[in-house]
Order: sequence, then C-alpha cells, then structure tokens
Amino acid sequence: MLEIDTLLEKLPTVSHSRMVNRGYGLWIAWSETLDDSVYRSLIDFGGILMSEDRNQSLWYFFTDDVFRVLARLQIWAKLNPMPVFFQVMPITLLVDYNLHPTLRVADEFASQEVAISPDLEVLVHPQLQDDVKPIPGINLEEIRHQSGLSKSGWMSMDSDQGLGYESLQSWYFVMIPVGNPSDKEFIKGWRAFFSEIQVLLQRLGLQYMTSDLTVIFPIGSLTLLKTFLKELLVLIRKVRNNEGEEVAYWPSVMALIPGKGLNFNDEIPRKANLDWDKLTPDSPHLKYRDAYLLGKDFLINEVRFGTDQESVDSWCMISLAHEGAEAAGAGVEVTISRKVTVGDNEECFYCGMKNHLPSECPSKVLSKYRGKIWNKLAVIDTSDFSSGFRSIDMRMQDMDDTLKEFKNLLMKGSELENILTRAIFSINAPSQLRVLKLVWRSRGKDWPKGIHESGPEEGELIWTALDYLQKGDIENADALTKRAMLRYSKGYQPRALMGFIFLEQGDPQQALFYWQESERLSYSPLQQSYFMYLQARLLEVTEQFNEASQLYKSVSNSSPEWLEPKYRRAVCMVKMGFAEQAVGYFEEIIRDESSFFNRIIIDPEMDRGRIVVLQALSDLWTESESEAKSVADSLEKLSSDISKWFEESHEFAEDAANFIERMENLTKINNFVAFQQLITGVARLTKEIEKRVDYEIKVINKKIEFYYEQLKEIQGEASWFPFPKLLTEFNRDFNYCAEKINWIKSQHLKVAETFRKTQKYLNEIDERLHKLKNRLVTLRVVRDSTLFIMLLGRTFIWLEVVFLGLALLCVPLLIYYSNNIGSHFLIDLVIKQKWEFQKGLIIIMSILALALSAFRAAVVFEKRKKELFDPGNGDEEK
Repeated sequence: MLEIDTLLEKLPTVSHSRMVNRGYGLWIAWSETLDDSVYRSLIDFGGILMSEDRNQSLWYFFTDDVFRVLARLQIWAKLNPMPVFFQVMPITLLVDYNLHPTLRVADEFASQEVAISPDLEVLVHPQLQDDVKPIPGINLEEIRHQSGLSKSGWMSMDSDQGLGYESLQSWYFVMIPVGNPSDKEFIKGWRAFFSEIQVLLQRLGLQYMTSDLTVIFPIGSLTLLKTFLKELLVLIRKVRNNEGEEVAYWPSVMALIPGKGLNFNDEIPRKANLDWDKLTPDSPHLKYRDAYLLGKDFLINEVRFGTDQESVDSWCMISLAHEGAEAAGAGVEVTISRKVTVGDNEECFYCGMKNHLPSECPSKVLSKYRGKIWNKLAVIDTSDFSSGFRSIDMRMQDMDDTLKEFKNLLMKGSELENILTRAIFSINAPSQLRVLKLVWRSRGKDWPKGIHESGPEEGELIWTALDYLQKGDIENADALTKRAMLRYSKGYQPRALMGFIFLEQGDPQQALFYWQESERLSYSPLQQSYFMYLQARLLEVTEQFNEASQLYKSVSNSSPEWLEPKYRRAVCMVKMGFAEQAVGYFEEIIRDESSFFNRIIIDPEMDRGRIVVLQALSDLWTESESEAKSVADSLEKLSSDISKWFEESHEFAEDAANFIERMENLTKINNFVAFQQLITGVARLTKEIEKRVDYEIKVINKKIEFYYEQLKEIQGEASWFPFPKLLTEFNRDFNYCAEKINWIKSQHLKVAETFRKTQKYLNEIDERLHKLKNRLVTLRVVRDSTLFIMLLGRTFIWLEVVFLGLALLCVPLLIYYSNNIGSHFLIDLVIKQKWEFQKGLIIIMSILALALSAFRAAVVFEKRKKELFDPGNGDEEK
C-alpha cells in the first residue's frame, strides 16, 4: 500500500502566501518501475512535479490538459499495459514571498492509500466532471468505493482511442528593440544582433514576422519553448560578453504572450496589455503560470507593474539558473515590498513610489537630512532585507490608509521595517522639502559638505509658507509665497517654493519654469546645482529621460563631489532600458561611496533593470565578500602584531584593541557596506600601525639623544665629587643607563621584538635617570660646598698670613715710633699691655681675614664653578 501522506510531508510549508491558484492535483502510484515516457508526457502537457517518493509522485496542473495527457497515456497503456494508478483531485497552489510553490491539499485526500492494480487506472474527483465534459472523447463513470481512498465518489475515466488529445498550449513570442530607430548606433547594433536571432529561429524551425522592427513568432509546444528560451538567454549572454569583438549587442524587450484567442498578426503586442517601455531589456517576460512550467533550468524573478494584487496571471521575468556547468548568477536577491513599488499613479517626485501623489508623500513629515540611515542599514544582513519588506507588506495587508502607516514607520520605531522605510524615503532626499530648508540656510559653496554650513532663518513669509506646504495646506502656502515674491522681487527662495507648489498642484511645466528662475537668481554654485537637480528630477519623473540624463550630467560637472546626480543619471539609463550600460556608472559610484550599493538594491525606481544590475553587481559582491573574509581571518594576526609592538597599557594599543573589536563585529554582518568598511578599516589600521611605529622610532631616537645628553651632564657633575667610593649605587644606575643607550643605538628598531624591548628599556632608563638626578642634587651640594670651602680656605690662609705678619710688626713699630717721636699715652698704654694687645689684634685680624675670604669666595664662586665644572660654557662666554 502506498500512502499519499508520504508525499505531503515533503511539501514545503508556507506561513503567508503571495499567490493562490485553484488547479488540478495528480497523484501517481506504480509498482516496480515507471516508464520515463510517462514523466515526459506529463511535463510536455504542463505538469509540475511537486513531490516525489519511491513508487509515487504528486503533480500540479494549471489547465485541463491534465485530462488530455491522461487520455493519451490511457490509449498507450492499452497497447503497452502498465500497472499505474492516476488520481485527479482539486488542489490549491500556494506561492510564498520567495516565489517558491507548494500545495494545499484538502484533509479528505491527506490520508489516502492505494494498492496498485495490474492495469492502468484513472480516477477523477466528481467536482471536476464539469471540466471534463467539454473535452471530446473523454467519459467519466461512477465506480464503487475503493478501500483506502477518500469517500468522495470517485469516477473512472475512459478515453476514445480515435482522438489525438493534443495539448492546447501555445504562445507568441514578441521582441522589440530599445532606443531611437533613427540613431546610427541603433541601426548598426540591432541589425547585427537580429542576424544572430534569425540564425537561432531558423535552426529551431520557427517562422517569424516583423512589423516596425517588432519581431513576432509562434511557439506551439512547451519543449520547443524551453529550448528556445535557453538558447536565447545563452546567446544574449554570449553576445554581451563579446560586445565589440564579434557581434554588436543591442538591448531589446521581450515577452511570451499566451496564444489563446489570438491570431498570428502584428496586433499581438497591442493586445498583450503590456507597457513595453517598462519591461526589463533582455529578460523574457512571462505569466507566472507559464514560468513555473519551465522547470529548474530557469529562475523566476518578479516585476513591479500592474496592480497590487498578484496572481499566477501576473507578469514575471525569467533568467537561466545554469549555463552549462557555470551558474549564471542571480545577483543579490532582495524582494522589495509591493506596497512600495506598485501603484496606479506616476512616480512620486519626492520618493519615486507610485501609490500616492506628490502632495500626499509621507516624506514631508521628515525634517533632518544627515544620511545616518545608511549607516544603520549597513549593519543589517542583506539577506534580512526581503523579510523586512515582507513584514511591511504583512503590516499593511488589510489597511486602507497605507500612507498613514508609512508615516508611522518613518516617525516611530527602530525595527527593521522602520529602517528600511526610512532608507526608501532617503533615496531621493535631495528632491524633498527638508533639503530645500537647508539650501535656504546654507552658506557653503559646494555639494555635499556646503549644505551643512548653515546660517539663521531669514524671511518669515517663506518659512511659514513652507510649513503650510508640508502640512498639505497648499492654498495658504500659495498665498504667502506670492506675497513673498512681491516683497522679494529678486529673491530665489519664494520662486523655489512656488515650483514645489505647482508640482503638488499637478503642473510640472510651471514647476520647471520657477526652478529655472530660481537657478538664474541664485548666487552660489551649491544653489545653482540644486535647482538644476530639481529640474532634472522633474524631467525624470515625467519620463523625459534623455533630457534628464543630460541635465544630471551638467549638475555633476558643476558639483563633481556630489554623487546624487551621478546616481540619478545611471537610474535614468536603467529606466530607458540600458541597464547593462548603467552598470559601469553604478560601479564607479560604489567605489566612491559604498553605501550606494544598498541604495541600488532597494531602489523601487530600478525595477526595469533590477535583475540585470544585480546580476552584474553580484561579481562585485562576491569579490568584496571574499576579500572581507580574507581580511577577517587576518584580524587575529593583526591583534597579535599589535601586542608584539606595543604593551597593553600603551595608548595606541588600547585604541587599536577597541577598533579591532568594532571590526570583529563587522565580520558577523553579511552586507556589502560592512564588507567595505571592514576592508578599508583594517587597511587603515595597518597603515596606522606602520605610521605609529615610525613615529615611535623617531620619538625613541629623540629620547635616546636626550637621555644621552642627560647622562653626559650627570657624568660631568658626578666626576667632581670628592668622595668617589661613596657612589657605588649611583655608578651602578649610571652604567645601566649607558649600557642600554648604547644597545638601543646599535639595534634595528623595525623589528617588533627589538622595538618592544626598546620601549621597556626606555622606561627603565627614564626611571633610573630620575633617581640619578635626585641623587645628583645631594652630590652637587657636597661638591659646591667643598669648592666654596676650598676657595674660602685658600683666601683665608693668605690673608691670615698677611694679617698675622702685620699684627706681629705692629708692637715693634709702635715701640720704635714712641722712642723716636715721643710718647703718647695710648702708645704707652699699648706698650705696657703689649701681649694682651698682640692677642687681640691677632683675633681681629683673623676675623677680618675670614670675612674677606668669605666675601671673595662668594664673589668668585660661580665663575670658578663654571671654569671647573662647565669649561665649555666658560669658553663660549669668553
């Protein structure tokens, strides 16, 4: 017994479905082996294999071709008997937000089991008999209930062997070249590329017709369709890669139109109900129901035009899942919220969305313009972007006023959906009213730095009018702006605001006129570039892409550091259908500012060429991711190198450790901007280490010279110390410093171990020199005291000798004087007490000699000290 529950367990689970379609489920069970022709027949008639197990499988069909293929198999089994059981039941196809299909099976079918009979058996659920009746030659008969099957009243199918039962599937493929047919490059490129298409069509036996450069041809089978699409996509990729060598490449839009109810004529493109100017070039567009028939060789990509409600009859794009053994590359996959991209209006001037008019734009509630939102987006895994957008869709699924919810997301919260919403509304920030305020106040001359050099608000009328406009009161804003225009006849501010007023009133021509006037009246390059940018943006949203592109180019020339106009010019190329050519511009912008990568993958205005651009940027992503992984692996070594060069307490080591910690956090983030920040950050740190080492080596050399001079000075001071045997500890510190200074001078400091050891020695030298200086103070006191005493003593001895001689001669001279000249009572008194007088005179003379010696020693001390202890300075003074 084979149980269907085994197949149902293998089906993926879908929590929230994006599309739901009622169709036909086919349960197949067999004994022994199943002929490969059965699977081939089911696939050719539009069957999708959903689940498979040993001796059974579960299929899904969009159309009643399931009955036709079963009829063919039934006829074939009468000639070639095979024990196979077929059961057709009503079933529901569910498609999740990643476009992965699954099935929802009614409970009555989920517990069935069957034993295989020796002959082919086809059972059909009674609910489907109305779908079988219109098919000629197929009859249904009621049968008795079989054990193990649901009690639904199954009916047996019988087929007339005389009918062919061909599949009703048919399509028309349409190709239209992009560009101006009168352009020489167009003629040359399309003619060369179409010659390759003709070879492909002839090889596959496809008959085509052309009408005004439109190529149309029918495709009558699913097998032929798969072959053609695969070879077409391979050809496009080949020609792109060989552009300028073998075949000139030219982009074209293409779509597969269901053939039901259409005749083979040039009216098919018009009846397809497609806006051909919005299709992505070189990507075949199909209905989802047709795309799922192509199988695993193709990838299904969504497109963003039409209504908010999706179904299997909505349009999508396909690309190759593999090209030979090499993957074609699906690029960076981000599914943007349909609430963001789908709407019935033209693109909003302020934000690019289509679900509101400029006067209703939620961006008007925003006031600050700093670009910090891109830093927040950079630390979020890119793989989470799709889930964030899906949360936005789920949040607004049953809401009538989605604009109010967008405002809430902009103003409140810091969750992923809040960040993504703010990022979406920041893509076109320069064209929003919050930047107009900055331009009015700006005192800078150039973008983008000059916009933040602000002055005070001037002109009360225009600021009040702007507040009215932001609140949606256009009438009062218009009245105040007109008053301001009369008051300031040569002011650009009121005319700039009047341009926005006409924009919201739905008059783009008048808006363009007033911005041209504002450009003429403005007086700084920043202001002129801004108003040129507004004009270009207006031309862009009114689908005048050529003119907008040229004006964006002029803005870039006048403000070369401003990347916004360069980005918008590339977006214009995508909207024109030249996404392949725009890739080079995007890569250049990303090299200048990596945050634009995230901007590109979430930009709702890039839908026409999103797949092409993301596929091209996937190489940039892969390269950056690989380099970031290599850099991340080197972080541990870099941290080890820093510890080898610097001690943990070193200020640079502490800063570097904090920086490496931030870099390690970036390694956990799967985001292109994080990759680039990691790569550039580590490269910058590596350079900083080299610079710091070079700087430290210069400091070390200067310190060594300084310490050497200090050591010489200490040596000179200490060499005069009169008691050298007392300097044992002093000499030990001195010799240590001299030894280490000589060692450092002889080493190559570019070696980490030597550098680290040198820093350690420098600290020790500094400490010991400090000790030596402290001890030198005592030594100087002893030395200077000794010198002073010596000077004093020498002078005192000489004076003492002279004064003693005078003292000894004094009494004899007095006696001689008294004998020759005559007596005097004083002389007589001295003579009578000559020994007492002699002793007193000697004492007085000694004191006088000591006083004079001290005076002389004090006068000549400094001079003698310099002569003895600092002979160099003494020579210079001389």
